Amino acid sequence: MRARVTLKDIARETGLSVSSVSLALRGDTRFPADTIARIRNAATSLGYVYNQAAADLRMSRTNQVAVCLGDLTNPIFNDMLLEAETEIESRGKRLLLGITRENRARQADFLHQALQVGCEALLLCPAYGTTCTDLDAILRVGDTLAISTVLFFRSVEGFDAPQIVMDEVRSGRLSARAAIDAGHRNLHWIGGGRQTSAAFQRQSGAVAEIIEAGLAPPGLHPGPTSRAYGFAKATELLATHRGEIAFLCFSDLIAMGVLAACHAAGRRVGHDVSVVGCDDMDEVKYAIPPLTTIRIDLKHIVATAMQAATTPDFPRPEAFEPVLIQRESLCSL
Repeated sequence: MRARVTLKDIARETGLSVSSVSLALRGDTRFPADTIARIRNAATSLGYVYNQAAADLRMSRTNQVAVCLGDLTNPIFNDMLLEAETEIESRGKRLLLGITRENRARQADFLHQALQVGCEALLLCPAYGTTCTDLDAILRVGDTLAISTVLFFRSVEGFDAPQIVMDEVRSGRLSARAAIDAGHRNLHWIGGGRQTSAAFQRQSGAVAEIIEAGLAPPGLHPGPTSRAYGFAKATELLATHRGEIAFLCFSDLIAMGVLAACHAAGRRVGHDVSVVGCDDMDEVKYAIPPLTTIRIDLKHIVATAMQAATTPDFPRPEAFEPVLIQRESLCSL
C-alpha cells in the first residue's frame, strides 16, 4: 500500500519549508503566484489529498504565544520563562514553549511547529550561531513575516523584526571599568566568545574599556556558560597568578564557579581578588561574598518584547541600559 503523501514530501519536492507549503496550500496571498502554482503542481503530481477539516483547525486562532529559549540548565533562562509566562497569562493567552538547547535544528523544528499550530506571536531568544538566513527561510513569506516575531535578549544581524536587547557593549565596559577603578591591572575575561551577540558584545566592550584606559589587553578565556567552566578556568589561572587578579565573567553562572575556585585555592575574594558577573541572578546576592554584577532588566525586556509582538507598528526601542550592582566581591587595592 502506498504511503500517504505529506506536506514534508511536497516541501522536499519544491525545495521549500514545510510551513511555506502549508501556508500556500491554505491560499495565503503573500506568496508569489508562480510559487503557489509550483507547490500546487507538486502536490497534484505526488497525489497529495488536501484535508480541509484539518486545515480549518490549523488556521484557527490558538490564542497561543510561542516562546523559544536556549538552555534551562542556565538559571537566566528560567528567569526569562517565568517573566514570559507572567506577561502572556496577564493578557489572557497561553504559552507554547520551545527549548533549543542552543541547537539550530531544534530551533527550526519549533519555529515550524509554531507556524503550523497558528500561534499569534513568537518571542525568540536565538540559539547559538543563528543567522538572518536561518530565520528568513522559515518565518518570511515574500516581504513579510508569517507570524509576528520579536527577538529578545540576543540579536541577529540583518533580521528585519523588533530586537529587544540590552546594550551589551556597555555591560562589558561597566564590568571592566569597575575592576580598573578598584585598582586592578591583571584582568581576565572568562566565558562567552562569539557564539551569540550578547557574548561577543560584552567581551568587546570590556576589551575596549581596558585598552582605552592604557592597560594591556585582558586575558580572553572563552568557554561554556557553566559553573564548572568558571571553576576550572579560575583554578588554572590562580595557580600561575599569585598577586592581584580580577575575573570579569560573561555571566553570573560562570562567576559562581570562579568564586568557588577562589575559596578552594585559599584566596580571599574582595581583598586582592575581584570577581564581577553579569545578569544579576537572584542567587548571587547570597554568594560568599555577595557578587558584584551587571543588572539585566529581564522583566522590562520581556514586557517590551511582548508589547512589540502584539502591537502593530510598535516603535523599535533603543537597547536598554545595564546597571552596575556593586557588592563585596569587588576589592579596592
